[in-house]
Amino acid sequence: MSDIESFGRKLGDFAHGLLAGQDGEGGVTNELRNEETLRALYQKFNDNDLDAASTLLTDDYEGIDVPSGEVVRGPAGWKQRQAANRIPMPDARTTIQSLVIKGDFAVAEVVNEGTHTAPFPLPGGGEHPPTGNRIRGLSCELYEFRDGRIAKGTLYYDFLTVANQLGLKF
Repeated sequence: MSDIESFGRKLGDFAHGLLAGQDGEGGVTNELRNEETLRALYQKFNDNDLDAASTLLTDDYEGIDVPSGEVVRGPAGWKQRQAANRIPMPDARTTIQSLVIKGDFAVAEVVNEGTHTAPFPLPGGGEHPPTGNRIRGLSCELYEFRDGRIAKGTLYYDFLTVANQLGLKF
């Protein structure tokens, strides 16, 4: 079974548990701990404390950026990716709009915002010069937890909206 199929199966089990109203193994205590971990990750990103944020990830963390196809591994890989994300928008912030946690799985709808003040790397290479525009994009982020730390993150986002705000034409 591929990683995508395995994750799809786990996501299906997660959704089934939500609809059935089951607490699952670990119950509310795990869910509260996982919620605290995820909220701390976003807050530490907002504070630009990537070192502290990376301690919330397992050593074998896997992060999948679905639109770009990029996969990062481990806390160091996550930290490097997030540092790169902050370059074109040093004031980048994330805000959770909605959050559902069931057992060791979470789904977060997130607003990502920042001011485009440095070159923005483009898919396939190249850069788009700074525009000074305020950028606002939505993402849906899926997380798996292990022992209160984040073991996997899968990110889906609307790059077309961001591209339009950057002034890119397709």
